[in-house]
Order: sequence, then structure tokens, then C-alpha cells
Amino acid sequence: MLQSRKFNYILISFLVFLLFFTPRMSSPMPDNESVSAAQVKTEKKQKDKIKITVEYKGKIYRDLETHYYLFSTAKRGTIDISWGSDMLGSDYIITDKNWSAMYGNGDELPAGDYMLVITSNPAESPEDPSLLSYHFILKGLTFKVAPDTSLPKLNIESPAQLVTHLPAGEHDVIFKGCSDADSLIFADEETTEQLPSSFEKSIHFDETSPNYRGYRITATNESGNSVNRYFEFIYEGGISE
Repeated sequence: MLQSRKFNYILISFLVFLLFFTPRMSSPMPDNESVSAAQVKTEKKQKDKIKITVEYKGKIYRDLETHYYLFSTAKRGTIDISWGSDMLGSDYIITDKNWSAMYGNGDELPAGDYMLVITSNPAESPEDPSLLSYHFILKGLTFKVAPDTSLPKLNIESPAQLVTHLPAGEHDVIFKGCSDADSLIFADEETTEQLPSSFEKSIHFDETSPNYRGYRITATNESGNSVNRYFEFIYEGGISE
């Protein structure tokens, strides 16, 4: 009996200890929101200072295609850009999204949002082949995040040529293709419309049509990089403007 009372006393004393002392001894666990906020803050601090060499490689149709690569800088820096092994006929400019200023190699670039625009140089482009390779190496800049160097795929089945000559008479030209782009746009001088990832669109030519028409398909990926491809039609039966 004495042992039972002694055991009960010890048990009650232990429970009292847990009740009054344990909350003071233990430290609160951080909630998920606090942990996530700390992780985001750490990741942001790391991404604020990314100074790397970025290489842009691809193929572009001479005179009728333009590639756009977006990037953001964290602070002022000096542009160091050079051509790689594939360079014949390709050219570039660096500009902001409003095209308010143009920058080249050796220029000071303020912190901000920019795009590297890849074009062909008519003075240096070989007449054959019409599909040119390019390779640009960009250094000297501190990026907010590592630039995306990918482009959306744009596969065109029809028309077969970027420049098409049409004889007099009525014609229906079919634009047919597909893309993995997040945004796909078809445009002429007057209208712009969104295309599905797999598309087929008909354009009619007759005696009321102009003798020259230009169209553009723009494919843009999630990061904002895009491909502009241009199509020209020279129509003998059209109206001169």
C-alpha cells in the first residue's frame, strides 16, 4: 500500500513537471510559410548576382527571320559579345523592350530588361544556303536570373518557300504548320490573330488583291523568347499600290 501511494505521488509530480516546465523548455517550430519565405529570400539573394557566360546558337532564314532572346541584368555592366565558330551572315543588336536604345560590344548597359535580337546581315550573307547558322557568346553582365537560351519550335509545311511568286489568276495559299510555343500569332499589315498549336489557314488572291503581300508568324515561349518568320507573296495579277 505504501508503495502504491509512493508511485502515485511520483506520477503526479511528473505530470505537474510536464505541465509547467515543458512549454518553457521547448522552442516553437517554424511554420511552412516562414520556411518558404526564408527559402525564397535566400534564393532571390543568390539569383541577384549571376555573372556567367551565355551562348546563343541556332539557325535563321536569311533576310526573312528574326530571333529574340530576353534577359534581365541586376546592375550596370559592359557588354562583351563575340561571334563563335558559325558567324557568316549573322548579326545582332541588344535593345530594350521598347526599342528606345541600341547597344553593341563594349557599350555600358544599365540594369534593366533587354533582348538580344539575332538577324542576318545582307552584306555578308551568302546567297546559298538561305538557312544560316549563328553562334554568339555574351559575357561581362550580371544577370538577375540565368538567361533562357531556348527558342520555340516552328514547323511550317506550307507554303514551301518564304518568297512565293504567283501568276495572274485566282489562288488560295495555305499556311499549315505546328509549334510548341506558348503563344502563336499570325499577322499581316492590318490584322493579328492567335493560332492554335497545329494550324491551317487559307489566304485568297484575286484581281482585287495587291501585287505584294507580307505575312508574319510569331512563336513565343514561356520565358518570352520568340521566333519571327516572314512570308512574301509577289502576285502578277494584283493591283499596284
